[in-house]
Amino acid sequence: MKTTKQLILILVLSVMLASCGQKKVETDTSHSNDTKGKKHEHAVINSPDDALNELKKGNTRFVDGKSETRDYKEQVQSVKDDQHPHSVILSCLDSRVPPEIVFDQGFGDIFVARVAGNIEDDNILGSMEFATKLKGSKLIVVMGHNKCGAVKGAVDNAELGNLTQLVDQIKPAITGDKSNPDKMLDETSKKNVKLQIESILKHSEVIAALVKEGKVKIVGAYYDLNTGKVEFMN
Repeated sequence: MKTTKQLILILVLSVMLASCGQKKVETDTSHSNDTKGKKHEHAVINSPDDALNELKKGNTRFVDGKSETRDYKEQVQSVKDDQHPHSVILSCLDSRVPPEIVFDQGFGDIFVARVAGNIEDDNILGSMEFATKLKGSKLIVVMGHNKCGAVKGAVDNAELGNLTQLVDQIKPAITGDKSNPDKMLDETSKKNVKLQIESILKHSEVIAALVKEGKVKIVGAYYDLNTGKVEFMN
């Protein structure tokens, strides 16, 4: 039979081994946390240029594969009572162009309106006026992209139910040489962005006044499906 001293020695060794194992687990967990990306912190946005710089930095993070780590549950709680997004993005319906992701933004950071061909209408204008005049958004971005199906529909004179009137609204932007279809689509898409900006300023006295006062800036942007990069056009 084991003596009392032997039993005590076995008990002490067991406790020491268990302690070492626990420390190893804790160390491994700590190492795992070190591999996480930078935690997201809301940027301080005091001007239209601040908002534009935040979108540029966000897209750079996205392209570089360094999008910030976000606690979405925490963000949901942080904006549950109110919202003051710094920017409004009018983007295409295309599923490959999600503004929140390509600009690396989270809950409460940006308003997003999406419609095929990123065209404005009275509903979009009303939404933009709400965002800028009532919620303090400082930047409006109209963002087109390459290989846009709606733009191609306009060039090809597509007809299909309500889609017909939609692509008709893009037709004034058609430009370029049909012998080079890819370049023509790019040129038309970019011109469409510029025409939509002109239309917004023409048809919204509220937004035009805010832009004139320097409280809001409106810019064009162009997303590249091949690289994920956003080119600002102004």
